[in-house]
Amino acid sequence: MNLAPIVGVVLAGGKGSRLGRSKAGLRLPGSQAGESGPTLVDWAVTRLAAAAAVEEIVVAAGNSGTEVDPVDRALRVSVAPDGPGSGPAAGVLGAARARSDRNLLVLACDLPLVPVDLLSHLAASAADLAPAATDPGDPRSMNPTCALWTPPALERLAARVEGGDNRLYPLTRCAGLRVEPVDASRFGNPEDVLLNVNTAADWKRARRLV
Repeated sequence: MNLAPIVGVVLAGGKGSRLGRSKAGLRLPGSQAGESGPTLVDWAVTRLAAAAAVEEIVVAAGNSGTEVDPVDRALRVSVAPDGPGSGPAAGVLGAARARSDRNLLVLACDLPLVPVDLLSHLAASAADLAPAATDPGDPRSMNPTCALWTPPALERLAARVEGGDNRLYPLTRCAGLRVEPVDASRFGNPEDVLLNVNTAADWKRARRLV
């Protein structure tokens, strides 16, 4: 089991082009009818704060100007600029630059249904890269924006970005890394657990399921 201190990382820099607005500021329903709930960023911060071994949280917000509400726990939460590259890779590498030599438990803010138990299982992995997956036998179903990233995987990502490839997914098939996916179906319907809010229909479904 991985007992190293972990930095939780919220990826919050996406532009939400298909939604027509930034995802980070979208608000979930409140506990009472008609009440406004937390933003997707605050929701992700709260869940990472509850995951095992997470000692602080970095919000990779790009240029979105995202603000983060404090969490109940005595936990440091900071905002980091993007690193090299673009898209999620820039957010991951920005957090890695801010907290070098640390393991990162990464959660994209547009994955609002990921349970804390799944995050804790990712945090406990001894692999170099441990992504959540709807089908652990299929690398295409692995989601590196809900994953534990360790320095060896982050070094490989930095090298790929330097070579002009900003994709995260090829790292799930990298022969030089120990990749151990965590089966999302252990925590509910995997299509719900890893629901990615990209469209208005996704957002409607996420609000209903939350």
